[in-house]
Amino acid sequence: MRIVSGLVVMPITLYLFPSEEIALWGIFTALITITQLLDFGFSNSFSRNITYVYSGAKELRSEGYSVAKTTEIDYGLLKSLLLAIKRYYGAVALVFMLLFFIGGPFYLSSVLGYYSGDKQPIWIAWFILGGALSYELYTYCYNTILVGRGLVKRSMQVMVFSQCVRIVLTVVLLLCGFGIISLVVGLLGGDIVNRTLAHRSFYDRETKARLAKEVASNSLCTIKTLAPNALKVGVVSLSTFLRNQSSLLITPFFLSLSQIADFSISKQLISIISTLGLAWYYTFYSKTAQYRVREEVEGVKRLYIKGNLNLISFFLLGGALLLLFGNEVLKLIQSNTFLLNNFYLLLMLLFSFLEAQCSLANGTLMAKNEVPFYRADIISGVCSVLLLLLMFSFTSLGVLSLILSTGLVMCAYLNWRVPLTLSKEIHLGWKDCVYVVTSYLKN
Repeated sequence: MRIVSGLVVMPITLYLFPSEEIALWGIFTALITITQLLDFGFSNSFSRNITYVYSGAKELRSEGYSVAKTTEIDYGLLKSLLLAIKRYYGAVALVFMLLFFIGGPFYLSSVLGYYSGDKQPIWIAWFILGGALSYELYTYCYNTILVGRGLVKRSMQVMVFSQCVRIVLTVVLLLCGFGIISLVVGLLGGDIVNRTLAHRSFYDRETKARLAKEVASNSLCTIKTLAPNALKVGVVSLSTFLRNQSSLLITPFFLSLSQIADFSISKQLISIISTLGLAWYYTFYSKTAQYRVREEVEGVKRLYIKGNLNLISFFLLGGALLLLFGNEVLKLIQSNTFLLNNFYLLLMLLFSFLEAQCSLANGTLMAKNEVPFYRADIISGVCSVLLLLLMFSFTSLGVLSLILSTGLVMCAYLNWRVPLTLSKEIHLGWKDCVYVVTSYLKN
């Protein structure tokens, strides 16, 4: 659906929008990523613990897990967890709303100092975006708990339908001439549909009836139990933001908006390849957590190896198509913005693949309710930002600084250390890989 969105929405925006407006949307996209940081890793923790409860766990732990002795669901524990989720995201949404509407206008004013177009639509889009992101945060848990329960197919159906709504709404408004406002209104409309359907799917008649009979424990105690590991995951998320998104907030002060636009569109397309490559694994992530709580190591191995196979396949195919035909397609649709040159794209693809592989291994490690590399993650995030600022200040590499600052820092430690640690932890050998690959090819 992200590819469909690109095939439908992106050509229209590239045709209608000047490069400056494409760059502004890239900055808006970075802001959207910031909202996910306010989750502080709790969505991952909540989803994993929902899976534990539905797998038969009778208690929640700050680290590790209690091995399930039965598959019977403890609805009292489930109700306590759901109440904690609701109250946590309500508080997070309120904090974000205050920060956005008080501090956001000052940042946008400084960015628009370099903008030569009509600023009024940008301001309107900005405030709609603030409302949309506040709503998104308040309802952030709905898809999380749906996947945690194991209703992956229903979650994907909801996502596909809501994405269709978003695409249709965005395209109609774009063709009506609403510009960048179309993108944020489409985002809001898609989120409303997504959250409404996800909520209804999780709270079916039986679940409502069983939960109504239970008494929830103190939600603050539940949050405190989950907080240690959740905050570590939050640190990892912050590091990911510093490496991959903060650059788009910094670069307006060093590069022109047209340069940012070229980098932004290249990054978006490579991000689609990475997301598709990881999609298979994260579709079955709740299964990985279930294998962990039931101590089925062979199942963990199979999912991890298959996840790598899918990741490699998508990067080989998607990367080749992007390098060979990317700019040709943009010329065909008369785009005002183009991809970076093939050398830069190749570097971005390589670094993105290595980081995606690291993410896959890290996710498998965290499925046992531990976050082993959070210190190294935050150090790498800070170092990548510092290296970027140093490159901007003391070199004339320009856009290449954006690519190298993150890639070199990740390759220095995390990109090789995390997969190696997982391989040792689950005793992954070449015979496991051969067996899974052979079975995979036969199927």
